[in-house]
Amino acid sequence: MNVFKSIMIAFSIYSRIPMPTFEWGDADYRHSISFLPLIGTVIGVLVGIAAIFEDLPAFVLMVIFSLIPLMVTGGFHLDGFMDVCDAKSSFSEKEKSLEIMKDPHIGAFAVIGLLKLALIWAGALYLVVYGWKTGRHMGGVYSYAVSFMTVRALCGLISIILPKAKSDGMLVREAGDAAIKDKMILGAELIIAGAAWAYVDWMPAICCGTGLFVFSTYYYLMCKKRFGGVTGDTAGYYVVMSELVVVVILAVTGTASWM
Repeated sequence: MNVFKSIMIAFSIYSRIPMPTFEWGDADYRHSISFLPLIGTVIGVLVGIAAIFEDLPAFVLMVIFSLIPLMVTGGFHLDGFMDVCDAKSSFSEKEKSLEIMKDPHIGAFAVIGLLKLALIWAGALYLVVYGWKTGRHMGGVYSYAVSFMTVRALCGLISIILPKAKSDGMLVREAGDAAIKDKMILGAELIIAGAAWAYVDWMPAICCGTGLFVFSTYYYLMCKKRFGGVTGDTAGYYVVMSELVVVVILAVTGTASWM
């Protein structure tokens, strides 16, 4: 494995951060998913830097903290989320659902799903920021920062382990030939993220970890039933929904600590 090359490919695929240009072969994709959590690390660091401006109004900080992952990734995972929303809402058979996800057009259910996501995200993250600014939940924003690496490490492992819905496609190129060392890299990244999260605030780390485990179980069962396995679009759905699960749990646990 050419580590530096794999890292550059990972950043080129999963982020909008400029990387050196070079020719890619099919084999070059194989280990890129192992370094997906590094994009989450960059997002977390930027959130931590933005937290320096804690004197800004809570609403403004909420907008900044929301824009950081969107600007770093370019909305890469939102595309998969919206495709899955369309496919799920069609209640079609597996083959038809996979065709819907491949359709480049945006359906009504995708727009509705995105609006619901935005409203829940904004409301929950505002509560997290407000609790942090008022000193009632000091670890909320930093737990939010660490979660991006955690979610991507989980996504990488799940994408490698679970059966694929198709024999081709982007996810097969990225994770289809993944070896034990890729699982070890992702496992190590998950442990590092979990340790950092526990150091920041152990109670939200436990609550969010439990929530992510429950959602991951649902994700596996949903993909198996609706699509026959995972795809690149479902991986995007997993990242977006897992991040939402984390923000909602942080909002709930933070609010509960005020009372």
